[in-house]
Amino acid sequence: MLRYQTLFFLILVVLFLPDTSFSEPSVQVSVLGVSDKLHENVMSRLRIYRYSQDSELNDSEIRRLHKLAETDIKSALAPYGFYSVEVESSLTRSEDSWLAQYQVKPGQPVMISKISVSVIGEGAGLTDLLQPADMEFKEGQVLNQNLYEQGKKRLLRQALSRGFLDASYKTNEIRINRKKYQAEIILELDTGPRYQFGEITSDQTILTDQLLDGFIHIEAGEPFSPKLLQELQRDLYKSDYFSSVIIEKDTTQTSGLQVPIEIKLEPLKTYNRYSFGVGYSTDTLAYLRVEWLNRLLNTRGHRIFSSLMLGERESHAVFNYRIPVVDPRHNTLTGSVNWQHETWEDTVTTSYSAGILYDYSTPTHYYGFSLEKLNEDYRVGDTTGISQLLMPGLKWSWALADNIVTTENGLRATIELVGADENVFSDATFVKLRAAGKAIISPFKQWRIIARGSFGTTIVDSIDSIPPSLRFYAGGEKSVRGYQYRSLGPRDSSDTVIGGRYLLTGGIECERQFTELWRGAIFYDVGNAMDDIEVDLAHGVGAGIGLVLPFGQARLDFAYPLNDEGEAQYVYLSVGADL
Repeated sequence: MLRYQTLFFLILVVLFLPDTSFSEPSVQVSVLGVSDKLHENVMSRLRIYRYSQDSELNDSEIRRLHKLAETDIKSALAPYGFYSVEVESSLTRSEDSWLAQYQVKPGQPVMISKISVSVIGEGAGLTDLLQPADMEFKEGQVLNQNLYEQGKKRLLRQALSRGFLDASYKTNEIRINRKKYQAEIILELDTGPRYQFGEITSDQTILTDQLLDGFIHIEAGEPFSPKLLQELQRDLYKSDYFSSVIIEKDTTQTSGLQVPIEIKLEPLKTYNRYSFGVGYSTDTLAYLRVEWLNRLLNTRGHRIFSSLMLGERESHAVFNYRIPVVDPRHNTLTGSVNWQHETWEDTVTTSYSAGILYDYSTPTHYYGFSLEKLNEDYRVGDTTGISQLLMPGLKWSWALADNIVTTENGLRATIELVGADENVFSDATFVKLRAAGKAIISPFKQWRIIARGSFGTTIVDSIDSIPPSLRFYAGGEKSVRGYQYRSLGPRDSSDTVIGGRYLLTGGIECERQFTELWRGAIFYDVGNAMDDIEVDLAHGVGAGIGLVLPFGQARLDFAYPLNDEGEAQYVYLSVGADL
């Protein structure tokens, strides 16, 4: 009985003894003597540091990893040219942690004494093949193996992009003389034969073969280039005719050195796109808009676009029929009919027009030639009139920007020229020229300077002989802020702004970005429309706040007019892209 009591007592003692278990000791790692990229690379290679971050280590594991630290440090510094590294290390233990310290002396770096890069094979005669591989490392610089590897890959990519699909290095070496602290780099690229494009096929029925061929600017027999295939795929996607564009090259089924290409295309699920919107702009006030776009009417690539807008100041109906011509990537022939009704101040104008436009468009350039028949019925103050004009026109624009929607640095310029002759189905003879430009620069982070300007001139006997839609007006959100829309310009005896022969406007803004979404700006605008270039210009100043959106910026501006001319307006609301 006594033995059972003793056993029971021992069990209770064990159960109620305080917990003497402890967690594995922590490890603190200190590396001195190197900084910046060298320090980062050492820490990424140092196993005692990496493993201690991911899991708990026991004493024996810590001691084992500490013995490997010198090897880790030397291997981390070798790619940067340091091959004479000395490491002083210590490992000490406190009650619940280890401290591993490493004092590093990188020593003298290895310098590049000689670089030899050569190309053999069929590509040896291409003088431009080595130029893109003008590697970032030079003779006399510290050896950096990362730059060496990047240069190797760059040269090989250039060879592949030029059709040398079998290109490989016959020699790629770094010969290091540790005593002299020198390195010699030797690269010898064997390009092998140059492949060409073979037959290009597609079994699609979405477009006519003739139209599809217009997108393909690759000829069988020319040097093979992956870049050209990427550009072809991009152009076919941009056409907005297809939901899927897959271009396959079969290097296993080459005929000689020719690579066959197959284009696989899938149609869109629907070619009709409808949109409905309600909006407001300070210049045009509230409006309702309905639009319809048919992206592919037939296999010849024809499109239809129509738009109906009903607004307080402006209403219009537009119907466009577009046909791809010449080069379908860039060229379009468009026939259009339009109805437009506008009112502002004491001016009312209603116009009907029909025209044809041939244009060329790329991401940076645009030019268009047009011929338009215009019939416009208008009232300006106490004057009424009807104009019938046959107007040839020309438009050119150029844009260069890092991002058209949200621009840090960019430039856009536009020139428009239109005219008519009273001897050719017109009521008046005139020539109208308008040029405009906008520039955005970011001199400092989160700061932008925005400048814009426009100039216009009309050669005409009397401004009364052409309708209001062809005259120049100033004032409004995109002109001179602080003044109402089209409230600046010459006036008649009834004090109605009738528009002028000339236009001169400009503005400059300084904008500060506070967060990813919010911006603030101050601005100064100047300009006027006039019949005499000596007329005083109107001035306006103000400040605004903008909200960055995926499709541009929503902007609220507060402006103050500095002249008595025109009708004052103090608040402006606008939405749109930066450039």
